[in-house]
Amino acid sequence: MRALILAAAFAVAPLSAALAADTLEVVTDAGKTEVLIAKMKFQTPEVKIKAGDVVTWSNTEALPHNVHFKPGAGLEKDIEGPMLRSNEKYSIKFNQAGTFDYICTPHPFMKGKVVVE
Repeated sequence: MRALILAAAFAVAPLSAALAADTLEVVTDAGKTEVLIAKMKFQTPEVKIKAGDVVTWSNTEALPHNVHFKPGAGLEKDIEGPMLRSNEKYSIKFNQAGTFDYICTPHPFMKGKVVVE
């Protein structure tokens, strides 16, 4: 009986994992869409991509910056990226359509938007 229960649990596991895909996913591969951080702003304040695409932010300044998404458009909670030092990068894969607004946490006047179709 125990083996039957375990077999049933493993048979369902792949399906539930596939349904639980995150709206935003941190990835290590750089995306074809890059947003440079320079002169205290996101140089491309709005980018348009397709679902499944990756956006990479690159800090070109000596001052640290981050990418901080606010709830909305499928996000239930804040997603705050790490502080990026000079020449560091941060990449996010956008798995669902929507408009995702973000700021730099220590510099909230720095604003950007990713529109996913």
